Amino acid sequence: MAVILNGTLVNTLIPAGSGLLGVLIGGWLTALNQKQERREAHFKGQLSEFYSPLLGIRSQIKAKSELRLKLSSVAGAAWPAKFAGIEDPMLKKEISERDSPAYDKLQDYNNRQLTEEIVPLYRKMLVIFTDGMWLAEPSTIRHYAALVEFVEIWNRFLDQSLPREVLQQIEHKEETLQPLYADLEHNLSTLSKRLH
Repeated sequence: MAVILNGTLVNTLIPAGSGLLGVLIGGWLTALNQKQERREAHFKGQLSEFYSPLLGIRSQIKAKSELRLKLSSVAGAAWPAKFAGIEDPMLKKEISERDSPAYDKLQDYNNRQLTEEIVPLYRKMLVIFTDGMWLAEPSTIRHYAALVEFVEIWNRFLDQSLPREVLQQIEHKEETLQPLYADLEHNLSTLSKRLH
């Protein structure tokens, strides 16, 4: 039995207990900080490797598509305007022969842009989604199949292994991806707020 001899035992136990308590509290605080740092690193990864790239590609597709529609619409109105009030068939033929190549090139560019730029951008979105699925929130993962289907239909159509009539019947439209886009924007905003 330990008997206090001139306070020696008490003087020894108090500093030892305080030191042990300090180590325990320090370890606990370190573990909390490390957990918070890992969480923030995951959020940063989600933003930089998944949500931001997908939304960046989405924005590029949208801008190119809107410009393509705008130019096609303006050209569609400008072409008949060239012939307004002109009755002479020879003059109409001259205007058509002179100006139609530029209008044809506009349509050719639109078609080439779709096959060489826009569809490959959708494919890139699918690769980022597939490779980075571990970074996706559960709400985003639910839209994966819609993106796969959208890209696969384009792949089959461009490979000429999907007839145009079938494409029209299945109503292949980008609107089917709107829920994915809304989810991406929502999660980007939410994750950005968590970091600030």
